Amino acid sequence: MDSASAQALTDALSGALGDGLRTVAVGNVSVPEYEIIYMRPDIDELYTEEMRENILQEIVFEHIAEARNEDLFPPLAGLEYTVRIYEQGMNLVGWTDDTALFVGLDPDEELLPTAIEVCRQEL
Repeated sequence: MDSASAQALTDALSGALGDGLRTVAVGNVSVPEYEIIYMRPDIDELYTEEMRENILQEIVFEHIAEARNEDLFPPLAGLEYTVRIYEQGMNLVGWTDDTALFVGLDPDEELLPTAIEVCRQEL
């Protein structure tokens, strides 16, 4: 995903989710490398650089495992997103052929449908 597309996605998510948006990061799974496009200041204070790198590396590695999940559920076709719900936040992770997307959200389940809709429109 190029920088302009990543920024357009971030702008769309920010406009739709407001302060419920915590983080947007995009990774290139073929290299692997990533870029944090947006991180809310209070969230930025919670994570060290090493923690961020570990999280985003895991998402890139998860892309490899995604192929196995698709094999298990052929009637469902390609896996697009996973959601992880924690006590203090939610993470939406999505993939295209060579892009991994990480969207961090506040712990409000009502944010999920909107986040997924925006991601599907923008990717």
